[in-house]
Amino acid sequence: MFGRGRIKSGDYVFVVHKDQNYNKLVIGRVQSANGKIIQVRGTYIRPTGLIQRVESGYAMGRPKEVLQNPDPNNCIFMLIDRVETGDFNGDFDQGISKAVWINEKRFFVLDGWIRENLPDMFADVLRADTEQERLAARTTLIEKMNSLYEKDLKDHLYAVVRSTKIL
Repeated sequence: MFGRGRIKSGDYVFVVHKDQNYNKLVIGRVQSANGKIIQVRGTYIRPTGLIQRVESGYAMGRPKEVLQNPDPNNCIFMLIDRVETGDFNGDFDQGISKAVWINEKRFFVLDGWIRENLPDMFADVLRADTEQERLAARTTLIEKMNSLYEKDLKDHLYAVVRSTKIL
């Protein structure tokens, strides 16, 4: 829990939950906490694109490590490719699933990635078959970046775009 203490009702959390051979993530707000059991309402994220790349042997090293041990600082590797997402409202046993407190700012950046459909936009750029498709997808992504109002999300997105050499 990064030295913050126990997770309590009202906290924002990043939960890593075992899903078949890999992990899925849940970001959300704790509705109740009773010992090791927390009820979370938020969004689940299953990194289907990264799973496909790792299973095909295309992505090794750091991306594979991220699938095995995601945390709020490295999960961006999961969010720059296709993801399956949906609403989540359920319980976690903190003895089984790793729940980490995150601040509200981090939550809204991660939630913004999903809300604004940024994983698919990145996937379109990174998986384009032709240079023309790549340029069209890049243009769409840049237009999206320029239209964002949320400063923290926009700053984070610009940093990722620069580090992936899209910009």
